[in-house]
Amino acid sequence: MSAEPTSPFAPDGAPLVLPRGPHGLARDVVLASQRGRLLSAFVKLAADRGVAAVTISDIVREAGTAKRTFYEHFRDKDDCFLQAFEVASELMVGTVVDTVAAEPDPVLRIARGARAYLEALVAHPEFTRLFLTHMRAGGPQLAQRWTAWVESLANVLVQWREESRQARPDLGLPSLTTLQATAAISAVNEIVSITLLRDGIDGIGPVSDELVALTVAFLTADPRPR
Repeated sequence: MSAEPTSPFAPDGAPLVLPRGPHGLARDVVLASQRGRLLSAFVKLAADRGVAAVTISDIVREAGTAKRTFYEHFRDKDDCFLQAFEVASELMVGTVVDTVAAEPDPVLRIARGARAYLEALVAHPEFTRLFLTHMRAGGPQLAQRWTAWVESLANVLVQWREESRQARPDLGLPSLTTLQATAAISAVNEIVSITLLRDGIDGIGPVSDELVALTVAFLTADPRPR
């Protein structure tokens, strides 16, 4: 079993790794720990091998649980994939929103949010490798969730722009559409995907400053025809 302490699937109020022997932990704590280990195991294996090559037997072996434990939490491997995406994507959006919540400057808000997103990707390399390079292997249901996640992040950017327009009318910032925000997010994800395939997770750091600058430039430009 090789779950990392920084796993996005570490359950709140429950250890990711249960103590050996009798521990007296409540059943809900045990279930939360098991689910976190199974999700971590799936993401690690799928990021390394590809989704199709991972079996449920592989997952429970990596997590150190029984196969029946897997079915207490998930219907099948696809359900595990979907739940892993739900947990980790919520963490990503939450990290970005929390990082910039108190930043009043509209440009700094974009810069800090973009940097927080890139740092979260680097902090969780297995999630990043799986969902930015193997996402299409999850089938139509995951594709729909991916779309909903990108749109939710785009809506956050649109909301930031409207708040900035109200707080700083002197800047003359144009409205930001969901399409424009989605384009910025998709561009960053695509560049990160290419970088991952070419240079691995360590390649993201060296391009972060340029990606942040490009994101700021894109999201502060006036896209209206001149």
